[in-house]
Amino acid sequence: MLLPLGNTVWQYDDATAIADGVSIDANNVWGAWTLSGARLTMQAITGDGTPAWSFSSFGSGNSGVAAAKGADRSGFMESNDVGNDFLQHGFRSTSNGTPDWSFPYPVSDPNLPASSRKVATSRDGSTIAAVVSDSVTQNSTLYVFDANTGTVKLMWTDPLRMDGVALTDDGSIALVTQDNKATLVDTSTGNILFSVAGSGAGNIFYPISGDGSVFAVGGFNFDVYAFNGTTYTQVIHFTRANFWFGGASTVSHDGSTVGTFGGNYTDGWLSGEVYLFDVASGNMLGSYPVSGTGIYQGTPIGAGSNDNGTVMAFASWGTEFHDWPEVMVFNRSVQLIGQIDFPGSAFSVDVRADGQYVVGGAKAVHANQFGDGGRIELIQLQASPTPTATATATPTATVTPTATAALTPRPTPTPRSRPTPPPRP
Repeated sequence: MLLPLGNTVWQYDDATAIADGVSIDANNVWGAWTLSGARLTMQAITGDGTPAWSFSSFGSGNSGVAAAKGADRSGFMESNDVGNDFLQHGFRSTSNGTPDWSFPYPVSDPNLPASSRKVATSRDGSTIAAVVSDSVTQNSTLYVFDANTGTVKLMWTDPLRMDGVALTDDGSIALVTQDNKATLVDTSTGNILFSVAGSGAGNIFYPISGDGSVFAVGGFNFDVYAFNGTTYTQVIHFTRANFWFGGASTVSHDGSTVGTFGGNYTDGWLSGEVYLFDVASGNMLGSYPVSGTGIYQGTPIGAGSNDNGTVMAFASWGTEFHDWPEVMVFNRSVQLIGQIDFPGSAFSVDVRADGQYVVGGAKAVHANQFGDGGRIELIQLQASPTPTATATATPTATVTPTATAALTPRPTPTPRSRPTPPPRP
């Protein structure tokens, strides 16, 4: 029986590793696990959550994954514990734990390890892109691969740090998050098609529509740019005092709808608000505020959308008392239509192209707590859900974790306004 806010299809728990990244295609969920037990897992949507297979070169460290929405292709990036070995792999669901191809990155950077924000796979499965930083030269490089063969089609290097990358449907344009700058790169030539300065840096990632006509830039402001036939112009500008919009923003595949989960960094990230906008008119569709108490930071950390913007999901670390769901799913009227209540902090979220399934990845305890273990959870939404939740959830009893000193708690990165990256040791 379907529950009012979606039903859990399956959960998959790991005793030591954290589900740092998740990506969903038409048939499968791909999970990137980090720290002890770091690896890639591939699970069928229609299964029971048991991985069909897994893969790791190192067994521990950091990893990131991005699956094609319209093809059977996934890019997996990993780095070892000490951050001196970075690898890129290409997989299909039928790869059975053996990469179709692998590429060793010639860099070493323990401060900027592999993550799911640093790898992208085009919707058609033709292209994989990734960004890596070099602690020796202090430069960052965008790599563009032929997803079928692993052939490097482009290397674009720049001294401004690259924090993330997104691709258009055919992989012809890469949107590179460069500290506080958004840069659109032609992946066949390396030419810069457009660039614009954002409003801050740190804990930041910029999304783009499937055809490349709309992209969003977060920070202290939330700005949306649309192509007018000649160039990109700003069509939405939104700001709110003491809010950070860099960590959880999304653009629908068709470019009709954008959303962001802003967090208040002055009250310990204990309040925030989800905002959805119509791109064509520039109007706000609505908002959904959340607030809580406790000593743990409820930092927004990820977002995803279905093709037409009628299902948008937002992930956060949640609060000490779980004052709002760690994954919240909204329709275009900004009504809560789905949720995932993790025992710990959500680190990632993704939505299937048709909006029927939402997947989240999490740590077993809050990000600010010592502890290990993680979970991937898949939920299925109702065809015509009836919202039943109020704008601010009622606090529930604290989940008591089994804490260890194995892992270091994650503080929220402090938003930065300066345009250049800080010096790295």
